[in-house]
Amino acid sequence: MEPWERISELREQIFRHNRLYYERDEPEISDFEYDGLVRELKDLEEKYPLLAMKDSPTKTVGGKASERFAKVEHKNIMQSLANAFSREEVEDFCARVIRAGSEAGVPVDFVVEQKIDGLSVSVEYENGRLTRASTRGDGVVGENITSNIAFVSGLPERIDPDISYLEVRGEVFMPIDAFEKINDLAMIRGEKVFSNPRNAAAGSLRQTDPAITASRSLEIFVFNIQEISGRSFITHSEALRFLTGLGFQTAPDYRVARSADEVWAAIESIGESRDTLRYGIDGAVVKLNPIDLRERIGQTSKAPKWAIAYKYPPEEKQTELLRIEVSVGRTGKLTPVAVLNPVRIAGSTVSRATLNNEDYIREKDIRAGDTVIVRKAGDVIPEVVAVVSGLRKPHSEAFVMPSVCPSCGAPVIREEGEAARRCTGPDCPAQLFRNILHFVSKDAFDMDGLGPAIIETLLDRGLIRSVADIFVLKEKERELLSLERMGATSVANLLMSIEKAKDRTMDRVLVALGIRNVGVVAARTLAEHFDSIRDIGDADEVSLASLPDFGEITARSVCDFFELPQTKRLLDAMEHNGVPLNKKRAAARNNGAFAGKTFVLTGTLPKLTRNEASELILRNGGRVSSSVSAKTDYVLAGEQAGSKLDKAVSLGVRIIDEADFMGMISEADGYSEESN
Repeated sequence: MEPWERISELREQIFRHNRLYYERDEPEISDFEYDGLVRELKDLEEKYPLLAMKDSPTKTVGGKASERFAKVEHKNIMQSLANAFSREEVEDFCARVIRAGSEAGVPVDFVVEQKIDGLSVSVEYENGRLTRASTRGDGVVGENITSNIAFVSGLPERIDPDISYLEVRGEVFMPIDAFEKINDLAMIRGEKVFSNPRNAAAGSLRQTDPAITASRSLEIFVFNIQEISGRSFITHSEALRFLTGLGFQTAPDYRVARSADEVWAAIESIGESRDTLRYGIDGAVVKLNPIDLRERIGQTSKAPKWAIAYKYPPEEKQTELLRIEVSVGRTGKLTPVAVLNPVRIAGSTVSRATLNNEDYIREKDIRAGDTVIVRKAGDVIPEVVAVVSGLRKPHSEAFVMPSVCPSCGAPVIREEGEAARRCTGPDCPAQLFRNILHFVSKDAFDMDGLGPAIIETLLDRGLIRSVADIFVLKEKERELLSLERMGATSVANLLMSIEKAKDRTMDRVLVALGIRNVGVVAARTLAEHFDSIRDIGDADEVSLASLPDFGEITARSVCDFFELPQTKRLLDAMEHNGVPLNKKRAAARNNGAFAGKTFVLTGTLPKLTRNEASELILRNGGRVSSSVSAKTDYVLAGEQAGSKLDKAVSLGVRIIDEADFMGMISEADGYSEESN
């Protein structure tokens, strides 16, 4: 490959990973792998300077401000740091800074700090009050997160009112124990888990709903004064002590070093302490301590020349992979897990590690009995990264994923475009908690009083072993009254809610069953075209595929679901426990706001979920379609709308937002009331 081709390829890769990391908080590669790409590009640009571009990712800060937040133009540019990966690079940096100090006649020392793995922010105070907080963004323009920063621990709301202006910079992070609790809850609920604490912190701080931020146990370490009125400091360490006195949680366990050897000793000491910390770090930051000399040394367009970040390589160990087990998650996803000969990595003993999916195993040819290399992704999640070649035992066999669920025996499917296999069992014990959460949700049976904590308690006590058991809980009223925080009123309300739920219509029951590819709209279509849920089970794939907006994939999902013996047992139990399977919904209003109109939904709406919007359309006589065509009347578009919006524009279809949508309903309701 020609140098210019590789440079172009690297730029494209790095820009893509920047978007994933800074803007979406969904990185696909580790920091170490990312740093390797940047380093390779930097080396090529230095070797071929004519190929270096002004907008190269080696010269710019990675992110940009999201459209979800108001933009903030930083008063002081928020730069990133140059990286070092060896002792030699650190020593070169120290020598250069010491030489500059000698030329200026200034004694040089350094401050070595932990490099916290979080989200960099700027926080401003005026006359002692916190007035604004912003993310780094691209260094020039960031996002206004003032409403969320109040829920971050370690930051005073008020400081000395005699300080007319103060801007500090800090790193917002999520403690490891909080990260693990959030991921455990997400797994229970069948939601997406965060890959590491840094992404969890970034995703939590950049929420449009401050209540979510408040629930995430975020903290901040403040590590620099960007600007202050009426005060000056001789050294950085003096400024840190001043910030601590004001009530800020400042950079912890920093060390002052007076030579390159002392700097390296501090870096090694911080590295050795990584295992004991309650938060993640991915390196050590070396800063020039005398502040006046910083201005003399200067900066590049991307980073100061008076500071550098040493990045620790991920710790890797060899061990034996004893066997491969398959676990079934709360969403039905089958995950292969490596059972290992225990080995200590990054502060804890690891005996199990994720193998991601069957493609990952096949690509790396991982087999039971192999000697493997294990590391912690983001220093948190153990993973097998490679097989040690030449040490494979004779007669080892390639791993094959099971064709039936290890938990319930139902068939396992892998749909086109997905890497994971999933259990199809509607009453699979491994998925029971998640299935019940869905079963009682607003779009399904909508039962008040059955939140995650109560469901877990009912399962732990053996009071329910199937979703159908919910409908006979009235027979266990005495046991319910004995549960913690379940008084007579709570139990009575819960049982009343369950009894009311038995009268739900067919479409709501179909949503509750959790058939793959069948949401609110598809469930309404099925309920309109069949007299009972039993009749749907008797229908063939061809007749199902001919239904409006169905197609072969949805039809196949419905057929597969009703072919399972578990499905028949579940429907029998529900019917036996008082749930009708043939209750029809009242006809939609012929004079509704959307009578005869076809809608397509795209993007995320500010207040309504997609199911809630669909329900309003259907209730008001309209129809919801999955694809845009010349017959579409409206495209209801929210944030991050995709290709459907582009197609609507090209076809001249009217595009409305949530406010327009709700206004149309209100206007029609007002007209209807006046005309009656």
